[in-house]
Amino acid sequence: MTAIAQLLEACSGDGPVTPRLRDLDDARLLTAIIPELESGRGFEQPEMHYYDVLDHNLATVAALDSVLAPGDANEELRTALAWLNFDASLDGSFGGIPVVTLLRLSCLLHDVAKPATSVQTDGRQRFPRHGPTGAEMMQSRLTDAGLDAESTDLVCRMIRYHLRPRDLIHDGPASDRAFRRFASDLHGQVLPLMLLNLCDGMAVRGPGYTRENFRRHVALVNYVVARSCGVAVDEWRPRSAS
Repeated sequence: MTAIAQLLEACSGDGPVTPRLRDLDDARLLTAIIPELESGRGFEQPEMHYYDVLDHNLATVAALDSVLAPGDANEELRTALAWLNFDASLDGSFGGIPVVTLLRLSCLLHDVAKPATSVQTDGRQRFPRHGPTGAEMMQSRLTDAGLDAESTDLVCRMIRYHLRPRDLIHDGPASDRAFRRFASDLHGQVLPLMLLNLCDGMAVRGPGYTRENFRRHVALVNYVVARSCGVAVDEWRPRSAS
């Protein structure tokens, strides 16, 4: 089994995948497959972050595990998105690899460039353009590891745009044109991107993330997916519930 196939296998299947990724990391295989992850080990973040960079990436996968598994979080998310065919919107594959598997990989890699982009500005630690930089890093890494071009493209889009939703609401609601471009840039994979954004937020605060934090973030997920669905061309429009 190739190294990338081993990583994809760890990210596949039903149920939580985080324990398998932790096992790979304990064996030092995780950062052997994706060496850029190693720089995040012990790399501290601003105080609002509970974890270092590597553990934050793993905690984001764990958050996705909890959101997708039966339970209160999954029920609340599905209720908010009751107008959308949730399962169908996560169905399908890229390069023969299920979207959910690639979403888990994207969660693992979304902040891979933080150590490389860290700067101090006005006494504050920032990570400018860590999404685009991470996408560029993983484009070559995943390609060299043997991941097919279609799957690599999706993962890199997830990494590049994982903070884009905040730009859509930063100065008030964005235009229809901005949401249409957002959906197009993601090749229609708006729900997976918003799940990454949600789980990223959950992992920032770790145990300090509250139910109210989750409720507000789910409202953002619903808003962005609904706006994107409303203005996207048919090719990129998520499937509504019947």
